[in-house]
Amino acid sequence: MRRAFVGILLVVVVGLGVATWVQWDPLPLVEPHGVPGVVGHATPLRLTVRSPGPGLSMLRLVARRNGQTWALFEQFFARTSWRGSGVQVFDVEVTPDWAALAIPEGELHLELWVSTYGWHIRGHDRAPAWEGGVRLDTTPPHVELLTTQHNVRLGGVELAIWRAADAVESGVEVGGYYFPGVAGYFADPQLLLGLFAIPQDLDTMAQPRVVATDAAGNRSERNIPVRIQARRFAERVLTIDDKFLARKVPEIEAANQLPAQGSLLDRYLRINRELRRENEARIREMTRASDPKPLWLASFHRQSNSAPLSSFADRRTYVYRGEEVDRQVHLGFDLASIAASPVEAAQAGRVVFAGNLGIYGNTVVLDHGLGLFTLYGHLRSLDVAVGQRVERGEKLGLTGETGLAAGDHLHFSVMLWGVHVDPVEWWDGDWIRKHLLAKLEAFPRASAAANDNR
Repeated sequence: MRRAFVGILLVVVVGLGVATWVQWDPLPLVEPHGVPGVVGHATPLRLTVRSPGPGLSMLRLVARRNGQTWALFEQFFARTSWRGSGVQVFDVEVTPDWAALAIPEGELHLELWVSTYGWHIRGHDRAPAWEGGVRLDTTPPHVELLTTQHNVRLGGVELAIWRAADAVESGVEVGGYYFPGVAGYFADPQLLLGLFAIPQDLDTMAQPRVVATDAAGNRSERNIPVRIQARRFAERVLTIDDKFLARKVPEIEAANQLPAQGSLLDRYLRINRELRRENEARIREMTRASDPKPLWLASFHRQSNSAPLSSFADRRTYVYRGEEVDRQVHLGFDLASIAASPVEAAQAGRVVFAGNLGIYGNTVVLDHGLGLFTLYGHLRSLDVAVGQRVERGEKLGLTGETGLAAGDHLHFSVMLWGVHVDPVEWWDGDWIRKHLLAKLEAFPRASAAANDNR
């Protein structure tokens, strides 16, 4: 009798164990990793659902307000075996069409309901597995463009001023380029200014526009009326020979920890192409942040007693042994004087880089505020350090021929948020007065104390 009881008990225990393994399922877990407090037209909602048992059978995301319910997402999972669906993890990502759903703006209560193929002591689908609140805002920010005259050359810069209400970010888009707006310069806190360029690789059909987004991701655009002056950039042929390659290639490879693989020509072309691209990407990174006030309000100083060896955006063709081997755009001015001449800061600024920069060799980069930077390349020596403040005309180092320089000179670039622009405009005080200062002075400026405290 006792043996029979034990046997029956054993069968029951084993049966319960098998049933538990087959169908028992702990309550599903929900991880809301993409549900912001404010949502707009293009805001995706992201949640991850985990159910480690037989698998999910149904997911349903709904929004509720004042007794009304709107279905935002629904997914069913078919049984793929006798246990269930086998889907134990699922990422919910949905961008609801709020307009089609006709949901008015305001507070919403979200609920994610989850059903599984498992057993639960209490019904897991009697209450939502997750719930949270969001505010629906589908009204785009209001943008008012306040400047009307914008005349710019290819490769040049202009200034726009606009008012952006309820925006958390705004700036100027031109082609695939973006130039951030700067707040806090004017007494009106809703006024922003933005220096923007028509980069040298675009054309006269480029259409700059002010773009603004709010906390919910809603976006507004306003075209900037602009007259773009066409121009032809100089075309130059540079002949490279074995003597130049033997002198420069190993030097640059050593300075940048590059492998010495392939012929000297192949190694040179990697430097002229790949290292050049890497250097420009690094420049864009180091120029992402800029002082929110201008450290300049006058013309920029041009290197003393120097003559130009090139102009801005020269289209260069590289020839080796009589054959074309490469083409690149030279993004700056080459200025030459006597060897080892003092390199002078073009304007007051802060040093954001001082060191080796690939094809530019020993380089200094200065931030002048409002996204404007200058670059000084090919230096023999550096006399400044990152973080140091410098004044207009202050010595930064000595000219040299480090990097891809064939002889002693200064490579000088002006950059707007990392985009190279024509330095000629910035050497011209009359251009600065007409294109920039006249617009800045048309609106009351914030107090000096407010600017200094930013």
